[in-house]
Amino acid sequence: MVAKIPNLGAYVLESLYRRGIRHLFGIPGDFALNFFGCVERFQKIKLVTLSHEPGLGFAADGYGRMTRTLSAVAVTYGAGALNIVNPVACAYAEKSPLVVISGAPGMNERGKGILFHHQAKHLESQRRIFRQITAYQAILENPETAAAEFEKALAIAEELAEPVYVEIPRDRVLQACEPPTSPGYALEEDLEAGKEAAREVAEKIRSSLRPVLMVGVEVRRFGLEREVVRLAEKLRTPVVTSFMGRSAYPIGHSLFSGTYLGPAGNLKVMRMVEKSDCLILLGVLLADTNMALRLSSLDPKNLVHAISRRVTVGRHLYENLPLGLFLKELQRRIQPGPMRRVLAPPLFPRLKAPKYFDDSAVTVESLIQAVNSLLATHGDMPVLADNGDCLFASLEIPSRNLLASGYYATMGFAVPAALGVQIGGGGRPLALVGDGAFQMTGTELSHAPKLGLNPIVVVFNNGSWEMLKTIQPEGNYFGLINWNYAEMARLWGGKGFRVETKRQMRDALFEAKAQRSFALLDVRLAPGDTSAILKNYLKRIRG
Repeated sequence: MVAKIPNLGAYVLESLYRRGIRHLFGIPGDFALNFFGCVERFQKIKLVTLSHEPGLGFAADGYGRMTRTLSAVAVTYGAGALNIVNPVACAYAEKSPLVVISGAPGMNERGKGILFHHQAKHLESQRRIFRQITAYQAILENPETAAAEFEKALAIAEELAEPVYVEIPRDRVLQACEPPTSPGYALEEDLEAGKEAAREVAEKIRSSLRPVLMVGVEVRRFGLEREVVRLAEKLRTPVVTSFMGRSAYPIGHSLFSGTYLGPAGNLKVMRMVEKSDCLILLGVLLADTNMALRLSSLDPKNLVHAISRRVTVGRHLYENLPLGLFLKELQRRIQPGPMRRVLAPPLFPRLKAPKYFDDSAVTVESLIQAVNSLLATHGDMPVLADNGDCLFASLEIPSRNLLASGYYATMGFAVPAALGVQIGGGGRPLALVGDGAFQMTGTELSHAPKLGLNPIVVVFNNGSWEMLKTIQPEGNYFGLINWNYAEMARLWGGKGFRVETKRQMRDALFEAKAQRSFALLDVRLAPGDTSAILKNYLKRIRG
């Protein structure tokens, strides 16, 4: 007879540890105190606390994207869990496997006709909300099935690269429970569908004249970059990335032809993609922003679309087919093809001569130039871009590791995600954030000294929600109060810089890099000054 598990809370933490999680992001609350006590005693997983649940969720998301493991957050019932809804929605939309662990009223407390503090409409309301933004939901209320339910939730998060929600009533955390009766949980895989899909796609490639690979976010989420490079080298066909998949293919590879941004980007890339007679989309979300509002320009009969455990070839659909399995079967069946025409390597802004960084007013273009000069001198850094112009500007920065909320497009992602990236061992990050987004979650930067972190944060400070103002210039509701960001950095234990000229921009970045503490650059941009890519993109939207 298998012995019972003495403590459900400890079992949950041991399961997370087995899957590579070494940090748990959490904010305690009374319904979760028993679980936080387990975290403190467990010791193999370090607890990371921040100020507010939205920042906590983005930090965990950044951690998971960098480590390529699951990430986890622990929150209390109601006020804590509902605060984290937006980051979880972001993770769901952008294929990031975040495990949400929420405390809850005890089972022995329920059914007595009273309302609990933090309760919204019903006790079940919270789980119903998370049903819309997670792949699986479980309440670990039954000691006989709790461990098995938790294992199932983790397996689904790993298999789908999507968040899951787990609720633990506070009187069940320290209870003994039954061990799982099966060795694990796995989603169904249809090997025959993989073989048939691979045969059809291989034949489609052989009969095509202009095949193109487009690489998307799932390739990175499932760690399939090497397999895609091998496929591309065997096909000898050009490769582009989607907007969200910018870091999913090595930008220095000989077959890389750029990022597809429709008419807002390189027009040669746009024509290559839209005129392809065999466009193979690997892990690409067919979303409006991700496809540059050009979905109608793609002929469905020329598409092969592999994402979310299904492959579509024209009108044929193959299900229960993970992307990794499809790539493996496809490589077995394709023959080396003739070398197709590849575009010249994408041109990032060429580095300006030192005299460019003069005492004239700083601009978005000079900001990008200064960042590229920093990377050229000191080597690559993880770059995190928030929503708005900093996201579009980041596409002109040749970092091999760009993280952003490119599809869900939430504000407030970059700064807390940068903390998660560095906690996850990704090295010192550079975060690009607008002043509006910084005012939402940027104060989480104050935790950097306590956590031993030193990100460099660049604030695009133009005193408004500039991207929205560019979309609707007649509006008078985009203004922001102006914070003294440089002084805030000093108060929090970091180094602050006020940047008004091109020379100050470059000098501040290089000095920030030399600092051991975190650095915050308050870059004072003129209203209406945006990147060329954003101008082109918004022109397309208005059109």
